[in-house]
Order: sequence, then structure tokens, then C-alpha cells
Amino acid sequence: MVTGGSVDGLISGMSTSTVISQLMQVEAAPQTALKSKVSAQQKVVTSYQSINTKMSALLTAAKALNDPVAWKGATATSSSDAVVATTTASGSSQSGSLTFSVKKLASAHSLVYGGRVADTTDSVMNGSSFDITINGQTKTVTPADTSLKGVVDAINKTADLGVKATAIQAAPGQYTLQLTATTTGTDSVFTVSGLDGLGADTIATQGDNAVLSVGTTNPFEVSSSTNTFKGLLDGLTVTASKVQAPTDPPITVTVASDTEGIAAKVQAMVDAANATLSEIATQTKSKSGGIAGGPLSGNSSMQSLATTVLGTVSGGAGTLGSLKDVGVELTRDGRLSFNKTTFLAALNADPVKTQSYFIGTTDIDGDGVKDGFADKMVSVANKATQTNTGTLARFIASGNDAITELNNRISDWDVRLAARQETLQRQFTAMETALGKLRNQSSWLAGQLSSLG
Repeated sequence: MVTGGSVDGLISGMSTSTVISQLMQVEAAPQTALKSKVSAQQKVVTSYQSINTKMSALLTAAKALNDPVAWKGATATSSSDAVVATTTASGSSQSGSLTFSVKKLASAHSLVYGGRVADTTDSVMNGSSFDITINGQTKTVTPADTSLKGVVDAINKTADLGVKATAIQAAPGQYTLQLTATTTGTDSVFTVSGLDGLGADTIATQGDNAVLSVGTTNPFEVSSSTNTFKGLLDGLTVTASKVQAPTDPPITVTVASDTEGIAAKVQAMVDAANATLSEIATQTKSKSGGIAGGPLSGNSSMQSLATTVLGTVSGGAGTLGSLKDVGVELTRDGRLSFNKTTFLAALNADPVKTQSYFIGTTDIDGDGVKDGFADKMVSVANKATQTNTGTLARFIASGNDAITELNNRISDWDVRLAARQETLQRQFTAMETALGKLRNQSSWLAGQLSSLG
């Protein structure tokens, strides 16, 4: 509502600013009602957004369980700290064990020069450039100057050279050059020509591959240019950290199905579903006595959404029957429960069948959605949250449109009320002016009458 400056009457003695303020409150009643509608609509939109957030989290959890690769996860354990074993989910089941010994770690090729110079500013080249050959490719390096420092800087600043340089102080006043490959393995071996001011180079470290000796009776060797070996078993990565002594026992890495990880994904989806149901219940609760109802009290669309979420369980898993067989069921208070022990027993007994309860193979009702628990939950959550077309997305957009329209009407009233207030101020100012004139005339008449007496 618009307010203005004081025009309190000097003649009438009336607080005209108070009168105008009271009149403007009456005039602004329609705008005040619009503002109340905006506040109420904002609460409704916020409620839809809260439910949408929970439903989006449910969609994420359901998609994680609906991915066949998630059911192929595995865990790896090692019998020795000489290696670290990890696994990644793949398209096939992972299980088994591997026994091996770490015979060799990967090393980077390194050269050091026998010659010495008194200072890093001394020249170590007779020419203006030198060549480095690594992995069959030769690159020419041309330093800004031929000093040891110039050579080091030029090597280290040359992109993709594959070699780094260091000036080493072998003794006081004696400096030489060390070159080291930036990678490990036999492919890191390199040669240098043109650095004739430092004499001959010698190999400080021979570039070599890491080697595992796999098996015990008839072992075979596996090599890697790094200390990491991938694909020894499907999805398995082994990283060696130290060489074993001949007397050390072989290392055994065991890969087993990650049943705990799969159970955690089921639990996450059940928890997300319950969080969604709780949020819907909070936002749609009815008024009870002195307790206010939710902003979406009696909203049949949201109540229907909650029923649909529950229906993903009550409907079972198609031809497989009740989800209770894999630990999922409804509680008396309208929530989902998950029995991890029952689920793990089913998964260990028949992994393929258990997976089918969640990633279905049939569509009995012909609605285009497979009968798996995760299949149905993905469908429900996606239809509710999908941008622009989802149920919740449309309600949120519609509510925001209504708020925009109401705010536009409020702005129109601002203009209207400002004009009305200006009119009132003019009217009361005119009244004070008229009263002033009347008072002046009255004083004049009184003076004239007095003079006649």
C-alpha cells in the first residue's frame, strides 16, 4: 500500500495524515487480499517442491538399482599388503581368486652424466641443440644458452618430451645432469646425443616393467608398464607396492559378489520411498482441532501419488509373486519395510531370480513397464518429476504462473493506490486552504463590525 507525507491541518487542527492513512487502508483492502493469496500460493508451491525433491531422490535410488551392472558388483580382498586390489562393476558376474607373487616393480629410465662443471652457468654443450630419443621418436631441444641451467630449463619446458632434467651437486663446486623419464616401464628407455660437454652418460635406473608371477605349480608371468595390472579377472585391478622376497608366501586376491552393496541399494530405495511418503503425508495432512493442516490438505493428486508408490510393492513382481520373498513388504502404517536377511538369503540362493524381482522380465498388465520393483518405481518417480511434463513439475509451474499473475495485479494496485493517495492529499490540502480563507474572511468581518460599534 502506498503511503505519503504529512498534510496535517494547521487550520482544522485535524490529523489529516492519520485520516488519509486510514482511508488508504480501506482502499488497499483488495491489494492486501491479493498479497495473502500470494503468500498462500507460495506455500503451496514450496510444498510441491519439497515433494518433488524427495521424489527425485527416489528416482535416483531406483535407477541405481534398476541398472543391471549394479548387480554385477564385487569386492576384492588381498592376503598381503604388497598389493591393493579393487574392482569395478562390469557387465558380467565377477567371482574367483588369483594367486601370484610380485617379482618386479615398474621403474622409470634414468641417466646421469659422468662429467662435472664448477657452476650451473657453465656450458655443457659444444653445439646449439641436442636430441632425445624415446619410444622410437626423436625430438630436438634447443636451449636459450648452452649452460647446465639452460639445458635443464629447456628440457623441463619442452611439452611432451617424456623426460625431465635435474642439475645435481655431486660435491661442492661439482655439478652434473640427471635425466629421468616421466613414465615407467620398458617404453621409458631413452637416449641422448649432443650433450658432449658432460662426457658420457650412464644408466642410473633401467626403465623396466612390473612383473607378476601368476600361479604356483606352473607359473607364468604378466607384465605392466606401471605397477597397476588391470583385467587379470573381469573388473579387477591390482596395484603392486613392493617386491616379494623368494621366501614370502604367494599373494591371493579373492573376488566375490558384493551382496552387501546390492542390499544397500535396495535399502536406499526403500528409505527414499518412505521419505517421499512421509513428505506427502506432511504436506497433505488435514486440520485436526487446533493443529493446522498442510498447504496441500485434501489434495487428491498427491494422495494418489502416495497410493501409486505403495502400489509398486502391493502389486508384486509379476509372475514371480510377492516381493516379500526378497524382503520387501508394506507395513500396517502405510510404509515400506526391508528385511536384509531375507534378501541376502534369496540373493545367495538364486542371484538371477532375485534380480528379476527388481529388474523385471515380464509386463503382465501391458502398461509398457516391466514388473520389477525397481522398474515400477523408476516409472512412478519419472512421471512425477520429469521436467515440464511431470505431475509435480506441472503443478510447480502452474503455481509459479499464478504467483506471477497475482504479483502483476498487486503492482497494478500500487499505481492505483498512489493516484488515490495523491487525490486525497490534494483534497485535504484544498480543504485546509478553504478553511484558511474562511478564517481570514471571518477575522475581517469581525474587524469591520468592531469598527462600526
